[in-house]
Amino acid sequence: MLFGGLLVLVLSLTSQAQSRQPVKRPSPPKLISTPAVKVTLVDEVAFRKLLVLNGKPLLINFWATWCDPCREEFPDLVKIDNEYKGKIDFITVSLDDPEDITVAVPKFLASMKAEMPAYLLKTDDESAVISSVSKDWQGGMPFTILLNAKGETAHFRQGKVNPAAVRSEINKLLAENGLKNKSSIQIVNLPIPERLIYSYEKGLEQAKRDLAAKKYTIKIYGLTPAIPQEHLAELKAKYDIELNSTGCFVPKGYGEYAKGYNEIMKAELSKKFGRDILQWISF
Repeated sequence: MLFGGLLVLVLSLTSQAQSRQPVKRPSPPKLISTPAVKVTLVDEVAFRKLLVLNGKPLLINFWATWCDPCREEFPDLVKIDNEYKGKIDFITVSLDDPEDITVAVPKFLASMKAEMPAYLLKTDDESAVISSVSKDWQGGMPFTILLNAKGETAHFRQGKVNPAAVRSEINKLLAENGLKNKSSIQIVNLPIPERLIYSYEKGLEQAKRDLAAKKYTIKIYGLTPAIPQEHLAELKAKYDIELNSTGCFVPKGYGEYAKGYNEIMKAELSKKFGRDILQWISF
C-alpha cells in the first residue's frame, strides 16, 4: 500500500509539473519610428539667401501650425512637391514660435510626409519680411508665391492654395524655360524693400484715398465672425463693397491701421447707403 501511494503521488506531481509549463506568447510588434524632419531656423538675412535660384522656378509656402487653413492645404502642397520634384525648387517657411522648431513643427511635417526643405523664420519685424516677399502680401496666412527662373513673381495667393492654378502656372514656366541650363546658378539681387509701417493715421489716409477712387473696402483681421458666402456676394453685388482680410497672421500695428481705416470708411458708407449697412460690416 505504501509503494502504491508513492507511485500515485509521483504521477500526480509529474502531471502538475507538465501542466505548469510556461505558455509561449507572441513577441510584441516592433514599433516603426517616424523619421525626424529637419527644420532650420533662419532670420531675415538667412531668409534672403534662400532666394538663390538654380535655373528653376521657386515655390515658397508660408504657414504655421496654429493656422487652420495652413494645415488644411498641406496635403495638396505635398502632392505638388511629389509631382514636380526635380523640376522646381519648393521650400516651406513656418512662422511658428522658435520653441516649436523641435516638436510641433517637425511633428506636423512628418505626419504630412512632407519632404520639401523646411525653415522656421524668426524675426522681430514681420512687415520687413512681408514687403520683401511681395508688395501684394498683406500678412495673411497661408501665403504661397511662385517665382520664375529670373526671380519674378509668376503667381501668388493669400489664403488656401488653389492646386489647379499652381500646377497651371508651374507648367507654363517649365514650358517657357524648357528645363534648360539646369546647372546654372543665379543669385537674385532683390531691392531693399520699403518697410510697411502700419498706424492709425495711415489707416485714415488710405481710407480717404480709397473713397476718392470709389473703392469701398472694410478691413477685417484676427478672430472675426464667419460671414456667410451669400452675404459677401450681396455686399459686392448690391453695394460694391469688399471685405479685405489679413487671415491668421496680423502684421505689427495693423490693428490700429484697420481701426482708423474702418472708422472713415464706415462713416462714409452709412451716409451713402444708410445706417442699415452697418449691420453687414460691424466687426
